[in-house]
Amino acid sequence: MTTPVGQTPSVLGRALLLLEPFRHREGLTLTELAERTGFPRSTTHRMLTQLVAVGWIRREGTTYLLGPKMAELGSIAQVHDRVHQAAQPVAYQLYRRTRGAVHVAVAASEDVLLLEKIGGRWAAANLDTRVGQRRGRGETAEGAALTRHEAGGPTQFHDIHRTLDSGEHIRCLAATFDVAGQGATHESTGGVAVISLTFPAARIHPSADEELRRGVSAVVHSLS
Repeated sequence: MTTPVGQTPSVLGRALLLLEPFRHREGLTLTELAERTGFPRSTTHRMLTQLVAVGWIRREGTTYLLGPKMAELGSIAQVHDRVHQAAQPVAYQLYRRTRGAVHVAVAASEDVLLLEKIGGRWAAANLDTRVGQRRGRGETAEGAALTRHEAGGPTQFHDIHRTLDSGEHIRCLAATFDVAGQGATHESTGGVAVISLTFPAARIHPSADEELRRGVSAVVHSLS
């Protein structure tokens, strides 16, 4: 990361500059980090203390290393990316075959994180969802399905009926599945994901459930 001449880096920019040397060295001292970043020792020490407090950096004696939070976030991002790469082509096929709105999402603590949304004009006009959106689990059918999955264990199929603010009744078919993952210390860091098909209740595709089951099976196989 570089900063244009004459421009003072932001707080976030300084933090990223301080993390950059760890690309090449596992552990660095305060002096080494100050030399590599060009920051005064006092500034470097203050920033390191703050990063240690939030888990981005850990300290062993006089040596600083990347902390557990960085490993955790990295493994979570890797899991999300794997799910999206495996599910995106399946999601497009599901939309073409059923014309239902397709969502791909993952459990994110007490929320649901939307990784993909594919749908036509009805979905755009009526479903208040977007890629990258994070919502409370109780706010979406996908979130409700993820919660049920975690309570019940294995791959599950959910048929959820809801009413939009407009009064229109919709039907959401959601298939949930476990995603295996591994963090930097080789512990299991997988999660739970869901793929859903949403239709106006009166216009659901007759074979939507079969199409969704086949699609999710293909994603699970791709991830295994």
